[in-house]
Amino acid sequence: MPSQTSRKSLINKDQAISLLYPIAAFFNRGGMSRAQSLAALSAAIDNVRKPQRKRELEHIGTPIYYADLIAAWTRERRFLDSRGRPRSLSLWGHHGFAALARSAGTDRDPKSLLNVLIRYRNVRKLSNGKFQLVSPFFRASAGSRMAFEPIVYFLNDATVTLTHTLKSAGTQTSPFWRTVESTQISRANAEKFVDFAKERSLIFLEEMDEWLRAHSSVRGRGGKRQPRVGLGLFSISSR
Repeated sequence: MPSQTSRKSLINKDQAISLLYPIAAFFNRGGMSRAQSLAALSAAIDNVRKPQRKRELEHIGTPIYYADLIAAWTRERRFLDSRGRPRSLSLWGHHGFAALARSAGTDRDPKSLLNVLIRYRNVRKLSNGKFQLVSPFFRASAGSRMAFEPIVYFLNDATVTLTHTLKSAGTQTSPFWRTVESTQISRANAEKFVDFAKERSLIFLEEMDEWLRAHSSVRGRGGKRQPRVGLGLFSISSR
């Protein structure tokens, strides 16, 4: 079976247009001409291609697989110890990582999935050969390496939501926005804030997930496609 990194998620023209639509709309509303907008986009592309120290983007395949794996590892009883914490797992066996992958609904090669989780420091291999979960979130960057697909999914969700809002005036659903931030905090406390935010966010997101599960249905009336709704959190860091 091909490795996860060989399953590249490439962006086609239609997807690129979808990603750029809200930006083009705001350029237009902000008074930029077509020529100015194209020049700005061209300059941004040139800036990306300049040789500089930056993280290397790596293809890992569909990121939801990794998020679902970690969620199952922290939630399903047979993968938890007597104190309700994620157990260290062997690769194979009824309660092993491969079984966890199947439980999370992925048909990908468990070894490839595990390698990505280890590479991005979500999982570590213990001296006894078992694998321990070290992060309740999927970390998508480690050192100079960053996963490509989570960025695409984040940008797609943000731009699709904005596009829907811009094109669908008067709909019942509308986006909401709220941030908490500070510019008067030390670097040490900024790191502590990230840890605190992760802890509290995990509890909140699990509540949201339970609500969605409790109110989900297989299909809409008449077999119509149902809307995709959800909630995503992101951290802010300018330095």
